[in-house]
Amino acid sequence: MADDKIVIAQQVLDDILNHAAQSWPMECCGLLIAKAVDDGAPENCVRPVLRHVPARNVSPDPTITFEIDPAVLLRTHRTVRAQGEDIIGCYHSHPNGLTEPSRTDLARAEQPGFYWLIVGSSAVNTRKWAVYQRMPILSDDAAPRFFRHCHWQVL
Repeated sequence: MADDKIVIAQQVLDDILNHAAQSWPMECCGLLIAKAVDDGAPENCVRPVLRHVPARNVSPDPTITFEIDPAVLLRTHRTVRAQGEDIIGCYHSHPNGLTEPSRTDLARAEQPGFYWLIVGSSAVNTRKWAVYQRMPILSDDAAPRFFRHCHWQVL
């Protein structure tokens, strides 16, 4: 998965950035959807993000963390499976304007290969964003280094 090539349509990215702006000073969140990969497809195939699914942030304190509404998550899993798609990642915003994964993000990222698009939103700027991918933990002391920054192409 380290060689995956990911692209995102400008409209999808704009919608996510707008979701972050409208949610500020709370964290927004949602899911990133791509076409499912066939079993015979090469590992480094291009996987365009087809769409995103906004979700309600049901965290007890949405000003500092996010939790995707479980009903949206379950419904989306069912829908994408039926449509030949995959949930390849999630997105959320950081109302402090930072795009690096927080300690909470690092602790919650469990699925290797899953993408995290983080929008650094603030009262004046919501155009900052970065994407990270959870990498397999190679040893017990590697836990703080399991995210790698990804470069996505915006179409």
